[in-house]
This record gives sequence, C-alpha cells and structure tokens, in this order.
Amino acid sequence: MKKEMTRYDIPREILDEMLAPGYGPLETGYKVLPDRKVFAATYIRFPYAKGRMVAWWFGTFLHNTQSYKLWHPDHTSFVWDDQKKSGTCVGATHISEEYLGDELVPMRIKFYDPSDVFDVSKFEEAQISCALVAEISGPDGIVFGMFLHIVRDTSFGCEMRNRFWLIGGTEETAKGLIKHNLEEMGSLAEFLPGLFLRENQGA
Repeated sequence: MKKEMTRYDIPREILDEMLAPGYGPLETGYKVLPDRKVFAATYIRFPYAKGRMVAWWFGTFLHNTQSYKLWHPDHTSFVWDDQKKSGTCVGATHISEEYLGDELVPMRIKFYDPSDVFDVSKFEEAQISCALVAEISGPDGIVFGMFLHIVRDTSFGCEMRNRFWLIGGTEETAKGLIKHNLEEMGSLAEFLPGLFLRENQGA
C-alpha cells in the first residue's frame, strides 16, 4: 500500500533548524499547511534530566501498558512489535491506543534511525543527546503522520523540541495534539530523573 507521508518528507529547513543554536520561529504552536497537513510544535524543559535518560525511557523502560499509563492517564494500551531490540526503539513499532480529546485513537508508531534524515555527525556539536524519528500509521497501515523528538542537553538538564506533521488534520486536531504532548512530556520531565536513578542504581 502506498504511503501518503514518510520521514523523507520532513522539510530540510526544519531538520537544519533542529541542529542550529538557539530556537526556531515556532517552538510551541501550529500551522495549517496548504497540502492537507497540519504542522505542530512543542517545547518542554526537563530539569535535572539528560537526553540519555529520555533515550532510556523510550528504549528500555517503556515496555507495556502499565508503563504507558504511567506516562499519561489517557494512554490505554501499549505493546512493542517483535522488532524491538534491547535498549533501543529504532526499528521497532509500538502499537497503542490513547485518547486525544474524546476520541480513542489506535496507532502504530515506527521508529527509524536518525541518520535516515539527519547528519548525525553534527549531533555532538549541537549537544543533541537523543533524537527520535518516527512515522505514524493507523490499523490499516497507511502512514498519516510523522514526528521528531529532539533532545538537547543544557546547563539545567535538557530540553525537548518536538515537531509533528499530520495529513488531513484540522486546527482542533493540532490543538488537541499540542495539549496532549505538553501534558505527557511535562509529566515525563517531572518523574524521569527519579525513576531513572531508582531503576539504574548500581548499574
């Protein structure tokens, strides 16, 4: 089945912006694009955490419905497919359901190597400590969205800058996505440092 959207459709200017010093023109907000897509962005500070902790959350700790619900109460079910490898989410797909507003949305999120779209040789200079690149599809397998989660280490901990593209979305879709993402990542920023230290004592 032909995909409508892939990670290779991420605009080059956005990829460059994520590696540049400072911030872009839209760090939290949305735009309705002329090609049946909506673009949304969020920014979340993670005091006392580093990008390696975020990578551990996605690659190791997030493994079942219980851990998925810890992240946000609107998450209802979660499982990885059989491509999941220890310590990384790259190459794997998480199959989940969550509420966005009043709608229960089933989705499959497949994670790809950041080098598919980024010049990863620039990550160290840009202080990028975690980068997640993913495509989002429905139960029918048709890709209807994609996102970037880019984490940059800072003096206070780290900061996560997220970019989303959705086919056929509306302003309400974008607002709901931003609200949900700010809630779930804001929650993660609060409990991740303690959780990481507790789970990795003596490691």
